Amino acid sequence: MAIGKLWKFFGSRTGMTVLVIQLVILLLFISLYSNYQSSDRCVSCHADEGRMAKLGYPEFVMTREQVRKESRHPNTECRDCHLGNGLSDDPAKAHNGMLKLIVLDNDLNIMPRKGHVKRLLPSGDDRQRNMLPRMADGELDYDVGTLLWHDRNELTLGYDPAIAQKTCGKSACHPEEVKQFSTSMMGSNFRQRSMRVWNDIHGPNN
Repeated sequence: MAIGKLWKFFGSRTGMTVLVIQLVILLLFISLYSNYQSSDRCVSCHADEGRMAKLGYPEFVMTREQVRKESRHPNTECRDCHLGNGLSDDPAKAHNGMLKLIVLDNDLNIMPRKGHVKRLLPSGDDRQRNMLPRMADGELDYDVGTLLWHDRNELTLGYDPAIAQKTCGKSACHPEEVKQFSTSMMGSNFRQRSMRVWNDIHGPNN
């Protein structure tokens, strides 16, 4: 009886069937998109102290509660900021495409982080100095020229609008702020973008 009334409301049995199919497709799309955006595997791996220790990175243990507290973005997924693949259990696949710290030698060539920068966690009384790259014996690692954060263009070493657009600039985050900054003098940074070395003709690279 109720179904018959629905048929009359939608005009015909075919009309109601088409509507139901459309609704199912919409719900399926929402579900797939939500799973694609998920960072469940990031959290399950990094919250596992035993697994992180076995992989050789015990300092990278991080629970979802810690992320929410420290980032102050309770509704943000790991991959919203770091990119990568939040659905893979394989470390190589999970970290593929992920933004990473850029380590430069004294000639401003990108060098591997492994063996030079183990961790960047402030500690002790001199918190900033304690974050400097050190060798196994505790001495400063002078092979490291400087460290740049992951929002930089690896070619120009300057601000990268494309990375900002994929992360902070997404519609649910801070699109207007990124748009405004990218058109500012600091964001456009035309002079710095043309530099390749510290003593370039345009002046010192900051």
